[in-house]
Amino acid sequence: MAAAAAMPAFAGQITPVTAAPADTDWTDAVKRALVVYENKGTFVQKVSLAFRQQWQMAAVQPNGSNGLHLKDGAAPFNSEFRRNWIGVNVDMASGTRFHTYARIGGLPTRSTYTGGRTKRNFTYTGLYDIYLQQKIHAVDGLTMRAGKFAHKFTSDLRESNADIECIERSLICNQFGLDTNWGVEFEYKPTKNDVMFVQLFASDRASASKSNSHTDAYRDGRGLKGEFGWEDKCFIIFGGTHKFGVTEHGYHALSAEYLHDFNNGYHGNPPGANNYSAGFMDALSLGYEYKKDKLTVTTNLVAAFEQQGGNGTNNIGLQIQPVYAIHPQVDLVFRYVGMTGDGACKLGGDRYICTQTTAPAWVDSIHTVYFGVDLYASAKLKSAAKLMIGAEYTTARSGGADCYNGWEFSTAIRTNF
Repeated sequence: MAAAAAMPAFAGQITPVTAAPADTDWTDAVKRALVVYENKGTFVQKVSLAFRQQWQMAAVQPNGSNGLHLKDGAAPFNSEFRRNWIGVNVDMASGTRFHTYARIGGLPTRSTYTGGRTKRNFTYTGLYDIYLQQKIHAVDGLTMRAGKFAHKFTSDLRESNADIECIERSLICNQFGLDTNWGVEFEYKPTKNDVMFVQLFASDRASASKSNSHTDAYRDGRGLKGEFGWEDKCFIIFGGTHKFGVTEHGYHALSAEYLHDFNNGYHGNPPGANNYSAGFMDALSLGYEYKKDKLTVTTNLVAAFEQQGGNGTNNIGLQIQPVYAIHPQVDLVFRYVGMTGDGACKLGGDRYICTQTTAPAWVDSIHTVYFGVDLYASAKLKSAAKLMIGAEYTTARSGGADCYNGWEFSTAIRTNF
């Protein structure tokens, strides 16, 4: 009777049916195979291997003739192994985790073009990251991390490169020019919907300034990347995220990060050897994320002040990125990025624009639109293996005139465990 009485309320409605990920699939078998040791009764409770690979290729198609826009000796096409890492995680009874990723020699392999010559990037090995993470038992939800790891400034860079939906990160985060760096982090999660953190990093000196006499000398082919350069050459990031309106269908989330660089290369002084810092003296990032069922929308507003190594001006940038799951294993992705700032908008980032074309590195304004589709080998663990296909149109202006515009068509295969 109760069921019959309830039927009119659903008349004319169609309940969508979405296949749920299987309880177990092939990714579980791979994860089990990567466990080298596990025993909860010993101090070292678990040792597991990790790996991450990414191969990608792209075709750059600037507007106009290729001879006008491409570098001398360059072709529109390029390809590379963007990542080839193998790592280890060691979990201990004390709440300590040791983690590292080693870059495998011979990669990346992107071609560059200088003086009419085609040249593949040099062979090297190194550590992408290496750190110790410790739970502070005296304060619930507090952890400390120390070593070499990635910063979390902007909504884009708070997401692992195994999980990002676009083949390349947005230009508003790439303009800060950071990979991983040496530092210390405190992260506090008072509730499951709130997180706050502070990170302090050394402004690691890039390989262009390597000194063989330095205590941490870097040489092509071995060692750690960069040199320690603390002194007053460091930067700090404060940030936090609050998630609210959480239901079984989705949530809202607000985030904010503030960055300050203590680099002594600002205020008109030449940056000198310290050219691997945040790139701006101060920066503020405000983010909002909305998720409901199959739709996720990320927006990020970034303001950066006093550019280093340029004319010292400021910029402001906006990212809007909706992602819609048309199937548990297929996502459609769109992204718009806009930036403006007198000579303070970084066009190069890590795009093939900087290796294939004669486009300037810094411009006055940038607008990009990205269209993509991501195909996942597992609906349960999307980051395990995916094929990404994307097209991005970029237009840039400098000095009141167009200085670059064109398409970049890319595809990438990523694996991560």
